[in-house]
Amino acid sequence: MSRDTIWRRHKRGFTLIELLVVVAIIALLISILLPSLQQAREQAKLAACGANLHGIGTAVASCRNENNGYTPTWDDGNTVNTLMYTWVDVLFDKGFLGDWHAGLCPSDEWPDIPAEARGEAWGFKFNEEAGLRRPQRWGVRTGYALNLYMHYNHKKDRHPDGARQVFAIDGWWSWFGGLNAQWLASGGQGNPVDVPHWQGTMVGWRHSFDYSANALFNDGHVGRIAPDFGGYRPGDPIGDPDKTVDTVKAFVWLPGERATRIDYPAGSASYRGQVEEWQGRSPEHVRQDYRQPADYPWDELDVNTKTEAENWTKLPGNERMRR
Repeated sequence: MSRDTIWRRHKRGFTLIELLVVVAIIALLISILLPSLQQAREQAKLAACGANLHGIGTAVASCRNENNGYTPTWDDGNTVNTLMYTWVDVLFDKGFLGDWHAGLCPSDEWPDIPAEARGEAWGFKFNEEAGLRRPQRWGVRTGYALNLYMHYNHKKDRHPDGARQVFAIDGWWSWFGGLNAQWLASGGQGNPVDVPHWQGTMVGWRHSFDYSANALFNDGHVGRIAPDFGGYRPGDPIGDPDKTVDTVKAFVWLPGERATRIDYPAGSASYRGQVEEWQGRSPEHVRQDYRQPADYPWDELDVNTKTEAENWTKLPGNERMRR
């Protein structure tokens, strides 16, 4: 065989059939590997979110140690009608949290649909970096929601079993009052601001393929809560205890509470859950007419007070500068 013949054979390109076979193999490999890659990417985000909450938990413990057991209030939405600061901003500004970005869940779409809807309905906006003149968007400046009982800071509202009482959780707002997943269970139908009521749709069920949420519990550990959509049927009466979350395992105020619990008006804040002996019992902050304890350090930890006095150090102090 001559050298020219060998050279011509090596020079010959792929046939159409050979190319189609290669393309088919690549497509098959992509179809096999893509779900695994997506799952691995989401698992990385879930782990990063958990690490954020663990860091926040350490910051909360330090804050309690230095402030007689007290922690920040949820946000300054009562006094600022545009860009809001939140409880996470207080932890950062006071030096308990080293990185402000730890308050951002990596799976948060900034904003998610419920946060955007609530921000527009209530008139609150955020930007990605305070003081850098970034575009303003409807929503809130954190990916984590604070238990409203921790906002009022009455120690009697902290359950003795801190391993089950949620302090903060992946959120679609800066605070939450119940662990229900009704809006998501209904397929995202209706205005998320009002499902199941105006305190609902605040927990950010956004991780992995089971719509789980990372939660920081009162004992400082971080756990994962996944809703169960099998026990919910769209159209259930609003007041019924839906079964999307097992509130015996994780709860806002007391074990076995209604997942759709609501804190206002005062009459609806009483316990109406599964434990007979607690029926009608009211939270301490409700008994105190929705007020913080008398010795609460307002100047240090209350977001509204800090904003009114422009008492911010690491973050821009007034509304105009924080844009």
